[in-house]
Amino acid sequence: MNRSARIFVTGLGIISPAGAGTAPFWDDLCAARNRFTDLTPLYPGMKAGTLGGRVPKDAWDTALEQVSEQTRARPRAASVFAEYAALEALRDAGLERGDDLVRNALVCIGTSDGQADALEDLVGNRRDITETGGFSSYSITEDVAAAVGARGPAFTTQSTCASANVAVSCAMEMLRSGVADTAVVGGCDPYSEKNIIGFSSLQTIGAQRCRPFSVDRRYVTPSEGAGILVLQTENALRPGQQPYAEILATAVNNDASHPTAPDRDGVEACHRRALAEAGITAADIDVIFAHGTGSRANDAVEGGIFTEVYPRAAVTAIKGTVGHLMGAAGAAGAVASCLTMRHRTVPPTAVDATEVDGGLNLVTGAPLAMPQLRYVQNNAFGFGGNNAISIFRNVA
Repeated sequence: MNRSARIFVTGLGIISPAGAGTAPFWDDLCAARNRFTDLTPLYPGMKAGTLGGRVPKDAWDTALEQVSEQTRARPRAASVFAEYAALEALRDAGLERGDDLVRNALVCIGTSDGQADALEDLVGNRRDITETGGFSSYSITEDVAAAVGARGPAFTTQSTCASANVAVSCAMEMLRSGVADTAVVGGCDPYSEKNIIGFSSLQTIGAQRCRPFSVDRRYVTPSEGAGILVLQTENALRPGQQPYAEILATAVNNDASHPTAPDRDGVEACHRRALAEAGITAADIDVIFAHGTGSRANDAVEGGIFTEVYPRAAVTAIKGTVGHLMGAAGAAGAVASCLTMRHRTVPPTAVDATEVDGGLNLVTGAPLAMPQLRYVQNNAFGFGGNNAISIFRNVA
């Protein structure tokens, strides 16, 4: 394995509650603007007014127009989201469906809930099995590979809300091993009734929106969407391509300490490993895109690590704007990290400066210009002790 092989991000695609594409996503992040709506109660006793993030209908329609005919005929949200984001990322990289680089590309998609809407429609007698198109999580990756015209290795990762960063890690290992020189990689998750019921039973969702690292934080805001990156090795770059960033390293671990609560030691170990893999120190990190769920436990663990280990890094969290995209959370953070590199601007966290907990160096209010930006870290953690971190380096 050639660990010295350089890997670059050349294309980005995303669909989220902000809309279809990177432009509305970046605009909402910089404005700290959310589009959360009330979720329909799913069982007797579930409180009305619970907030969630849904992909808007016009964004859904835009995505549906662009995906494959097969997906359009039997639309499953995860495939619609992932295909749309992959096609946008491909165009953004200046590549075409099925050309030489893409034909041999590997495809790796991370997801937590897979084709949840298809399964839930089947269980709820809203669609029969022939109408759903099936609910295998691997079918998402198959659909993306077909949409972009890739015939290389294709696989799905499922590591709860760390899934997308785990997918990036797997893709990097394969690129460095010489299996391929181009990858289409990221994460997606649809709205899941199972998730909403589960979070409701844990009393972690409600009428207050996600407020990452606020002293008044209380709830997670569940969301949906997909984010995709095109990765290319240095020898696969074509004349005229302008990468967003070099991806230096990813680190993945599982502390298996608790079914739902984060473990400080396990999370901190993942940070140390990511820095060691990148060959840098915590003092080198300029910006951190925190996992920042807005829950008491996650933000306390992350915030403590940031203030003690990364005191100079600017921290931001995007879930107060687009919500928690579950298995796609790391992908949304990766897209935001690369856009931050391109614009040399850090979008703010959607909380007021006066409510920031624990003296954290949190970006709030207006976007923060960082003309000398070098390194950006992207965190994603999940239930069951899943931890995954990526580090990007500016190439401009």
